[in-house]
Amino acid sequence: MALKRSISWMGLCQALSFLLQFAGSVVLARHLTPQEMGIYAVAVATVGLLSLAQQFGLQNFVVRQENLTPTTLRTAFTINLVINGGLALLIAALSLVSGDLLGDERVRHVTLALALNPLIAIFEFLPSAQLEREGRFKALAVIGIAAGVMSAAVTVIGAIAGASYMTAAYAGWASVITGATITNIIGRRHVQFRLGLAEWRGVAHFGLQMLFTSGLHSIGSRLSDVCLGKIQGLAALGVYNRATNLNNLLWSNIHMVVGRVMFVDFAQLHRSGESLRERYIATVDVITALLWPAFAGFAVLAGPLILAVYGERWVGAAQPLAILSLASMVLVAITMTWEVFTATGNLTTQTKIEFYVAIFGTAAFIFGSVFGITAAAAARVLSAVFAVLIYWPHLNRMTGTKTADFLPVYARSAALTALAAGPAFVLMCSRGFSPRVPLGITLLSIIAGLLLWITGVVLFRHRLVIEARKVLGGRAP
Repeated sequence: MALKRSISWMGLCQALSFLLQFAGSVVLARHLTPQEMGIYAVAVATVGLLSLAQQFGLQNFVVRQENLTPTTLRTAFTINLVINGGLALLIAALSLVSGDLLGDERVRHVTLALALNPLIAIFEFLPSAQLEREGRFKALAVIGIAAGVMSAAVTVIGAIAGASYMTAAYAGWASVITGATITNIIGRRHVQFRLGLAEWRGVAHFGLQMLFTSGLHSIGSRLSDVCLGKIQGLAALGVYNRATNLNNLLWSNIHMVVGRVMFVDFAQLHRSGESLRERYIATVDVITALLWPAFAGFAVLAGPLILAVYGERWVGAAQPLAILSLASMVLVAITMTWEVFTATGNLTTQTKIEFYVAIFGTAAFIFGSVFGITAAAAARVLSAVFAVLIYWPHLNRMTGTKTADFLPVYARSAALTALAAGPAFVLMCSRGFSPRVPLGITLLSIIAGLLLWITGVVLFRHRLVIEARKVLGGRAP
């Protein structure tokens, strides 16, 4: 029940966060041009290449560590201080030349603004990690909601006031400052500034594994964005970035929030010597039943949604969004890979896998970028299929499952997806998949799909119904 309450609290937080992020993205789209969005996107991508060191995963180290001593915490804090402080200096230095390197002087202003974020993260690190280790997801939810509200408020004010491409940077400041402040208030007993490196070997060993695992993916993603901006121009990158941001709203607000809770749970099960089999199958069952229909809906209604919400100048993002949604559906089939590998201590294996996936995915994306943003998005589908084929045998081994265990899960989720996306698919077929479908009819198809999905969940006696009843029966929001 503690696990279910944690997920429900984080779910509440992410639902509000989704609404705030979506509202902010609409305001930006209505007030900024694709060129201005491209300026911010290429600056973020360039800074992301330097931010590789932040993939050291020290927060996950604190959550996962069995015997957490004051000496260990001092070591983790010191290494985090060095990494983030050095990163801030590198970003500030990069801002001096980024305008010339990327062909637009305005990129320099955004890059310099982004140098502040890692400095603020220094003070949030230990309290946030300790709250997550203790499973205090209600507190983390409150922090997330407050940061989201501040970010959305600054986004609206900045866009209306004419802050242009700097709007998103200012919103980022508001988010991290608010988050760090409230985290230090709620987790004040975990705040400390003592330095030490007594246990640097153990921390560095874990961090380097995390660096190579998460860092490879981050490098590939950021490098792809920079190359797309250089090949197709900043305006094209801005349009593609709009598609990726909308796709990531679902991924980050549903998949990643469940992942944070499940990582703690997987780690506890592994430490106690219990099998992950039943918990992992249940997780795949729930995640695919939720995200497959959602991503399928995005894929089918990409054109009308973007036109209605963001306006005519962003219609070019519809095809990339539809294709990226299909890629996400493929990846959802092997949900929680990082959480399983990290919780079971198999980061070395995952590093090797991520190396091959990053090389293949980045090469395919850059090749696709030559032909346009739609081809670049299609490369993400190929990369997703490649990742599934490599990851699947290892996931089965670590969770004690077989491929056959998931066939009923996938069949049930596919049926729910067909029910949910069916009305929208019929509508779009009748309109020749034109983005210019009246908003009222589009909303009716969404409502019809949602009702059919709920009917299917109940008729199939899906695990979602069982878990929802348990959560609502407990003390949950």
